[in-house]
Amino acid sequence: MAANFAPAARVTDTRFDAAAHVQQGYDLIRQGKQAQAVKLFDKVIADADQRLSGDLRPRLCRDGGAGTAGSVDVDPALCEAHFGKGFALIDLGRGDLAEAELRQASQMAPGNAHFANEYAELFKSRRDWQGSYDLFAKAWAVVDKSTTGKDARIAARALRGMGFTKAAMGQYDEAEKFYDQSLQYDPKSEIARVELSNISRRKLIGS
Repeated sequence: MAANFAPAARVTDTRFDAAAHVQQGYDLIRQGKQAQAVKLFDKVIADADQRLSGDLRPRLCRDGGAGTAGSVDVDPALCEAHFGKGFALIDLGRGDLAEAELRQASQMAPGNAHFANEYAELFKSRRDWQGSYDLFAKAWAVVDKSTTGKDARIAARALRGMGFTKAAMGQYDEAEKFYDQSLQYDPKSEIARVELSNISRRKLIGS
């Protein structure tokens, strides 16, 4: 017998402007007021938790369109709140707390390559090269592959991330391929050119 799944639902509440709170939170981050930003992001998260109390279905952030059976379709601002909170916590030196927020944002918005890239950077800072590579690869898998599209720089960053982690693991030939490919998306990237030069030097001296 086929399993019964509850249809996806979209949860909205005009009494609380989540998007405005998120924007204010990002503005505070730019002003260097990360602790205040965290409080605003927490309000968005708490509002969603209250409205979804008792609903154990996975939460997915979408901008309209068809939902997924068995999930609850929530305001994209909720994903941004988790992401923004994680970003602010890293600036506050609380990467231990930031990880859960970045993971939540990435899981609720699996098609958001920017979220995956930032999550990968956290693992890179810990020198967890394989974990970081896997997340950069996830970003590359979902990003728009057009070299002239609006996400070209996000694609380039994912490729550079894969290149950096491969180089850190001593896999220089693969690293070079990723950096070369990244230049198709961001031809002016000085980072990619410097890293390619570093890889060439390492290969020459055998390190």
